[in-house]
Amino acid sequence: MRILDIGVATGYALLCLSLVSVMSPYGAGGEAARSTSGDHANAAAYQYVQTVGLVFLGEASPSQVCLSLQQHGNATVVLGGVIAGHLCPGVPRAFEGESSLTFILAGREDRIEAWVVEP
Repeated sequence: MRILDIGVATGYALLCLSLVSVMSPYGAGGEAARSTSGDHANAAAYQYVQTVGLVFLGEASPSQVCLSLQQHGNATVVLGGVIAGHLCPGVPRAFEGESSLTFILAGREDRIEAWVVEP
């Protein structure tokens, strides 16, 4: 009889756990997609910094950096940021993943941001 009780309790516990998993608003697939999009945004931000270099980011005016960010974006990745307190235009309303890098160069704070958007 005791084995039967343990079996019923185990079955009930598994049923409850699977129900919680199914009813959860955070499905495993959505979280994995968000993580991949965040990785893609992070790679795009780092690639931008490698392409233009820290010297450019430290010496260029905020408008030059913003223009450069816009030019380096594409259909799936939007680049922007806040350069010395100046907000670059182009922040998307909806995005799947995001990343930001903050630098203090030549006494000013620059934040490079990348967003992965649906094409």
